[in-house]
Amino acid sequence: MLDTFERGFERVLRLLAYAGGLVLAGLVLLVVYEITMRYFFGRPFRGGYEITELAMSVIVACGLPYTAIVRGHVSVDILSGLLDRPAFRWLTVLVHALGAALLALLSWEAIEYAMRSHTHGDVSNMMKIPKSPFQFAVAISAGLFAIVLALEAIRVIYPRENSGKAET
Repeated sequence: MLDTFERGFERVLRLLAYAGGLVLAGLVLLVVYEITMRYFFGRPFRGGYEITELAMSVIVACGLPYTAIVRGHVSVDILSGLLDRPAFRWLTVLVHALGAALLALLSWEAIEYAMRSHTHGDVSNMMKIPKSPFQFAVAISAGLFAIVLALEAIRVIYPRENSGKAET
């Protein structure tokens, strides 16, 4: 059952990562437009920097959980030979569980911050774009990352059984 949930969850996160890729493609077009307008027509796009900042938060928020679930983050494995032993499995579980708890707390605080920002009507300086949707995106991303880390902890506690096939 956990396998089915993980596959579906990974698909959802992949779609979210694709959405981040679309935002990145839009950002590339914006930069090309901005450069063209500035250098060829002498008419800079004044809100480009703000849109870039906000778009970058969405790009990271969309890509971070998927990168985590496919284990795409850079990792240092100096102690992996020692920590892969069954006696130290609890340490891996502890690290993942602690990470999940901290990210869940960060997500909760970020949601509260975004709600206050929405209530106060916080907007960007030049273009007056509301900030709360971008803050909610970051909060949701942290929550999804917490779920990924919790799944990792569960995977360590209950490792997947090989289906009896020999590895080639």
